[in-house]
Amino acid sequence: MEIIEKLVPSFNERNGQKPIIIVNHISVGSMGSMYNTFANKNNKASSHFGVGRDGTIVQYVPINKSAWTQGKIQLPTAPIIKQIGGDPNKYGVSIEHEGYAGNGLDGNLTGEQFLATCWIHKHIQTAVEAEYGVRIPLNSHQVLGHYQIDSKGKPFCPGLAFPWGRLYAELAIADTMTLEQYEERITYNSSQAADRTIAYAFAERIQDLKSKFADPRWGVPAKSKVMMMAPVIYQMGYAEDKEVTPEGIAQRVLELHNNSAIEKYRDSGFKKLLIGAKRAKEVGLL
Repeated sequence: MEIIEKLVPSFNERNGQKPIIIVNHISVGSMGSMYNTFANKNNKASSHFGVGRDGTIVQYVPINKSAWTQGKIQLPTAPIIKQIGGDPNKYGVSIEHEGYAGNGLDGNLTGEQFLATCWIHKHIQTAVEAEYGVRIPLNSHQVLGHYQIDSKGKPFCPGLAFPWGRLYAELAIADTMTLEQYEERITYNSSQAADRTIAYAFAERIQDLKSKFADPRWGVPAKSKVMMMAPVIYQMGYAEDKEVTPEGIAQRVLELHNNSAIEKYRDSGFKKLLIGAKRAKEVGLL
C-alpha cells in the first residue's frame, strides 16, 4: 500500500525514548482539514499518520519524531500508561482516522479504511523494529485508543463504534507475518475475489440457518439470526409489499445465490449478496 507524505512542522524530538505503543484517534474533519490543522503549529496538534475513508494513508510526522496528539494523561485505563506515565507522545506512534459529516466521531470505519489501518499498524511495527530494534506487539496491551490514555478529556476517542474486536483479531494475524506477507493478505482481502468468497460464504451461512428453522432447539435462535438481515433486505431486492420474515429473507438470499450462477443476473445477484454479507460481518454472523 502507498503512503503519501505531507510532512508538517508540528512535532518534537523523542529525546531518547523509543516508540512502544500505537494509539488510534478519530477526527470529524476531512483529510484536507486534518492536514490544515496539523500544518499550523499554533494548533499544537499533529499525528504520525492519517487514514482516509477511501483507504488513503498520509504521513504527517516521521516516526522518529514525537507528534502532538496524545495530549494529557488523565484517568488512564491502559496498564502500560499507568506503569510508564510521562509524556505518551514521546513513546507513542499515532494514527488519526478521518470521520464524516454528522456523527463523524462514532469511529465506524469504511471497509477500505479498516484494511488500510490494519496495514499501517503492521507498517509501524516493521518500521519501529528496523529503526529502534524494538518490536511493538500488535495486541490490546500496546495498541490503544486515545480514551485509554485520557478517559476524562477524550472518553470516546476513537469512537464507540470503532471496530476493536475485528482490529485485534486481524492484527493477531498480522503479528505472525512479515510486512510483505501481510501486504499480500490485504491485497487479496480488498480484491473482488475476496468479495465473492465472502458473498458466497454468507449465502451458505443463511442456508445453514434455514435448515435449522424446524429444529425444536435451534429454530428460534436461527430465525433470530436471519432477521438480523432485515435492515438491508430491501437493498437486496426483497419485495417491498412483502412481510419481512426469516423464511422470506432466507428465500431471497438463496434466490440471489442461484441467480449469481446465471450469466444474465450474475453481477446484480453478486452485488446484492455482498450487501447482505457486509451486514452479516458487522453483526457477527460471518
